[in-house]
Amino acid sequence: MTFGPTSRLLVCASTAALSLLAVAPLALAPVLGAALDAQIPDYDLPIREHVFDNGLRLLVLHREGDPRVASKIFTDFGAIVEEPGELGAAHYLEHLMFKGTPSLGTTDWEAERPYIEAIRATELELEEALNEARNDIRQRGVWGDYQHAESTPRIDSLRAEIARLDQEVARFRDYGTTMRWYQAFGGTNLTATTEQEYMKFDINLPVERVELFLRVEADRMRNSVFREFDQERMILVEQRLGDLNRPTTPYYEQMAGLVGLVHPVFWPEGYMTDFDEYSRWYQRDLYDRYFQPNNTTLVFIGGVTLEEMVPLVDRYFGWMERVPEPTRARAVEPPPASERRLTYRSDELAPRVEVRHMIPGVGHPDRPHMDVVGDVLRIQIGQALEAAGVPGTVDVNTRVVHTSRFGIPGSINVEVVTPVEHLGAAETVVTQILDRLGSSPQTPADLALAKKRLRTAWYRTVRDPDQLAFEIGHFQTMDRWLTLESYMAARETTTADDLRRLSSTYFVPNNRAWGVVRPPEDRPISQEDDR
Repeated sequence: MTFGPTSRLLVCASTAALSLLAVAPLALAPVLGAALDAQIPDYDLPIREHVFDNGLRLLVLHREGDPRVASKIFTDFGAIVEEPGELGAAHYLEHLMFKGTPSLGTTDWEAERPYIEAIRATELELEEALNEARNDIRQRGVWGDYQHAESTPRIDSLRAEIARLDQEVARFRDYGTTMRWYQAFGGTNLTATTEQEYMKFDINLPVERVELFLRVEADRMRNSVFREFDQERMILVEQRLGDLNRPTTPYYEQMAGLVGLVHPVFWPEGYMTDFDEYSRWYQRDLYDRYFQPNNTTLVFIGGVTLEEMVPLVDRYFGWMERVPEPTRARAVEPPPASERRLTYRSDELAPRVEVRHMIPGVGHPDRPHMDVVGDVLRIQIGQALEAAGVPGTVDVNTRVVHTSRFGIPGSINVEVVTPVEHLGAAETVVTQILDRLGSSPQTPADLALAKKRLRTAWYRTVRDPDQLAFEIGHFQTMDRWLTLESYMAARETTTADDLRRLSSTYFVPNNRAWGVVRPPEDRPISQEDDR
């Protein structure tokens, strides 16, 4: 195979890396202390890369003899590009992109097309009518309880016309076409996910059927038709209501808002007031701007080689033209400058105390060590609570909304669920452990155990081609795929000195957000000592 002058091949491999799976079980042996630290694995992965002239990135990790291929397409796009009033729009776009194209999802595209165009034109009129009535329909109440008017006759008429046209479009709907094709040719694990920094579609296919993935995803990327718009809107409403039925959801969203002041990474996946604002023209604008070849990465792991995949990918994606780079997320979270506290009252959520600190994003040299810090904190806080006679459970994570790693600052979250009478003692224990992190005599053993746990999780990821392909694509959207290897290797180098340095850098009062969950009480908050 001959590659063009603008393409490039990168091989990050070693003989040891190729035998990674064979030696992995040895690293899981119950070895303690320094002996465990000495077993630092080789994190090199034999990933090969080809970048096409139009900017499309292809990553392949060949596994000799594997009859299947984990296939994923990542777009560098997510909730961080949404605008206030349109939260959840990125997730909504994922739903709409399952509704087919002119060649998939319709019984007669030529008959359906005029109705699709009429809906688009009518919706633009509706947007004009909404803008014209902005002072009448503006929400003026603190509790969402006062407008001069909820609608106007013109708005109602245009919405009724869109609903009528949608009914006409439904006559041509061919449901589940993509799923039927994938299942007919041995596809499994068809999923799609949209988070703050990426959208992905994926399937696991037999080697001889991998071309089907390219045909479907190239069509989806270039020709999506936004059918069943309002039905999918209501599905998102139902999903959101399901989230809100979990007592933790509104509390965690309040905590995320306490940590981050301006950055969309801390915003929830849509408020109830957002869903009615979704429009086809806004969704189409997102689609046209971000779903472009130079904003896309294809990842394949299994029984295919780079040499086999390059001509196949070129056949389906090579004709697409490179476009100006999509608009970046411009928001930058200002440096934290105060200690904040939230008192959350609930008779459904168990009492708890939580503290969050902002931490750097992937690509920053401190971020890999934060994974180790999280495990060490979980161990040491659990031991300290037991020694202090404080009952409860400890969780330490870096989750914001649904995701635990970002290419931008996120947070590390320490949460202790304990009876209400122990909240003050639990907060004292957490504060003491944070202040002396890295100084405990137990630190070397705790570090070894934390690294062992992380190493074990990594081995499980490597053994699962779907999980490994996700990590590769996720790191590409956060920073670059090459960062994955150095990130995992850096965790092995974390020392007690690193823990002390990270504590003094990030676990400081001005970067601290406390949350306390208590049952409802009659007396005012101002009269209460939350410690």
